[in-house]
Amino acid sequence: MNVSENEYTMEILAALAGEAIAKKTGISNIQGFDALMNSKTGEMLFDDNYTLWHNGPDYIAAEYFLEKDAE
Repeated sequence: MNVSENEYTMEILAALAGEAIAKKTGISNIQGFDALMNSKTGEMLFDDNYTLWHNGPDYIAAEYFLEKDAE
């Protein structure tokens, strides 16, 4: 499977942001990753129209928590 550099970067950032979410909430890394991927923040991370993937994993995790706080 060929993955572009951008897609690879997005996948790595998703994994690292999921880990940050897990640490802050006391859940497993897999659960943190799943939570991110099932959120609007996760959708935005993989949407080239947004530049969320230009930021680091801590920023992405913070955006995830902002989204959850707004719900």
